[in-house]
Amino acid sequence: MEKWVNDWHTRYWKLKKSIEKSNNLNENLYEELAKECGALLDTWMEMEDKLEDIKELKIEKASSTKSIAVQEHLEGPHYFDLEMFTKAIPTLKEEIANEKHQELVLYLYLGFSYLYEGKFNEGKEAFLFVVHTTLNSLEKHFAYVGLGCLYGRVHQYEEAIHYFEKANSLYNNADVPYNIGMAFVMLKNYQLAVPYLEKTIEANEEDGEAQYFLGHCYLKLGNETKAFEAWYAALQSLEYKDLLVTIAYEFEKYGYYSAAVHCYKRIEALGFHEAWVFHGIAWNYGLLDEKKQAMTMFEELLEQNEEDINIWISYLWLLSKWEDKERFYMYLEKARQQKIQHPLIDKIIN
Repeated sequence: MEKWVNDWHTRYWKLKKSIEKSNNLNENLYEELAKECGALLDTWMEMEDKLEDIKELKIEKASSTKSIAVQEHLEGPHYFDLEMFTKAIPTLKEEIANEKHQELVLYLYLGFSYLYEGKFNEGKEAFLFVVHTTLNSLEKHFAYVGLGCLYGRVHQYEEAIHYFEKANSLYNNADVPYNIGMAFVMLKNYQLAVPYLEKTIEANEEDGEAQYFLGHCYLKLGNETKAFEAWYAALQSLEYKDLLVTIAYEFEKYGYYSAAVHCYKRIEALGFHEAWVFHGIAWNYGLLDEKKQAMTMFEELLEQNEEDINIWISYLWLLSKWEDKERFYMYLEKARQQKIQHPLIDKIIN
């Protein structure tokens, strides 16, 4: 490298002197130097990028080695991992007294054990002890996370945000922006929730819960397009039945019946094969005016669930809207034979 640089400078001085003496530019030599300079610049930029990669990797590795792990022989953390918090708490207290070199990490375990047992004051005391004692930024980060979770549990969301923000300033943990976003959702401050939920999704595009709540925020802010975009994304990865049902209701409410069908089919794929799931699919097929598919599903459902009033109401309502009088009166008679009665059925008849 040094040899090449010296050679370039030699040719540069030669070209410069040539111009100064005779005002004559050697175009070939100039182009040669310029080309080499451009190549060097490209190489330098590539080297800069590679060094930046090394720097990021170094930071990542440094973070991962900031261990808050405890020695394997300790039982308190083991009970904690097994979610046996009532056994973890007294064991951790005993180990804190005997394992001074592990004291702060054990206090974190103790604080989170109190959190999961719903003991606010004891948890707060444990986390604050770590905050005021430790010099380790990772330990302090998790203590702030614990305090944020404690205040979130008792619905003091402003305090929760305060501590989550402190945690966020110390360490990059994808759970923290989500927690801040959710605290803003609970405060109904949807505008402030959005960037935190988006940051969560940036870190993990398959976070279905974050996608769901992002859609919820956008809907509350009046942006239906972005709301439904987020919910479509959530459908691909969400595994919580209740949230999927909520999305299905919202899609149905705004006339996105095909999307509602996808929600119920996703619920079915997760292993839920109850009548209400197939009722949801059949109902939305009906709203899509896919009569044949809806009729087949409803009639199979009614054979297997003769006493389910909701299925009777839905099917009779659809038949009345389709003006299929023959089928309507046939199924109305079947409902009466099953002694199915409901004010909504009376309203459909009238």
